[in-house]
Amino acid sequence: MDLRQLNYITVIAEELNLTRAAERLFVSQSTLSLYLSRLEKELGIRLFSRKNNRLVITAKGELYVETARKMLDMQKELYEQLHINQHEMTLNLGISSLFMLKIFAEVFPRFKPLAPHFNVNVTEGRATALLRRLSEGSLDVAIVGRDKIIQDENYQIQVLRREEMFLVLPPSHPHAYAASSDYSDPPTADMSLFCNENFTLSPHDTCDYQIAQRLFHDHHMNANVICELNNTLSLCQMVMDGLCLSVIPAYCIPRNMGLLVCRPPQPYYRYLLCFQHKGQKMSKEGIALLGMLIDTYNHYYE
Repeated sequence: MDLRQLNYITVIAEELNLTRAAERLFVSQSTLSLYLSRLEKELGIRLFSRKNNRLVITAKGELYVETARKMLDMQKELYEQLHINQHEMTLNLGISSLFMLKIFAEVFPRFKPLAPHFNVNVTEGRATALLRRLSEGSLDVAIVGRDKIIQDENYQIQVLRREEMFLVLPPSHPHAYAASSDYSDPPTADMSLFCNENFTLSPHDTCDYQIAQRLFHDHHMNANVICELNNTLSLCQMVMDGLCLSVIPAYCIPRNMGLLVCRPPQPYYRYLLCFQHKGQKMSKEGIALLGMLIDTYNHYYE
């Protein structure tokens, strides 16, 4: 049994409400509901019944929760005997995505009061540099963007999101009719319309730049890269001012600037990946913080 998931059940039993339980556990309600449904299906029994939008624990559910609490108490007692202090831990986290850094800045102030003795050291940098630091042991977790899903036997790698790359242009552009403000499903455009344009891209040692160059090559675009810029918001402002176009992961495009987007005939993707060493043990606070970051990231626009 996964002790973290046993904790899920005990919290559900305490709250008897999935929304409140999810808030305590830093996961989405849908994630918690799916976990409970799968567990009940696996066991072949009902742990909770549903009455008037409220959960009621069953007799077998009481037995399961009682046993789960005993197992969690045993874990706590073992840690105390081993002198493992769960309240003075540090997570060394590397992040290459500026959008994920924005999410961290929003999430951590809400998380910190819940784990006042838990510390986080965040390192911002390029994906290659962060992965090197992870291999050297100076990082515990690295969240980075890559142009493909990586397989490495030394790491547990989770795909957090597959982000399609869109071409971004201002409403004043002569070919604005080929784009739209629908960031979830924009029109497909003929890239030859933009073959001789000025572009501003992410720096050349990022996967965003490499994907954009692949797009230019595949569609025989004579793109003139006039600037490389690491700040997505500033980059988008340059596009909005009519100075250039850009190629950006759809999820990172600001929704409040009035930018237009279109997609090339064939999709190009960036993958946001989370790297951890295989077999690495992480505190419950670290697991909770990562879960909260990932959940907030994936549901940011909902």
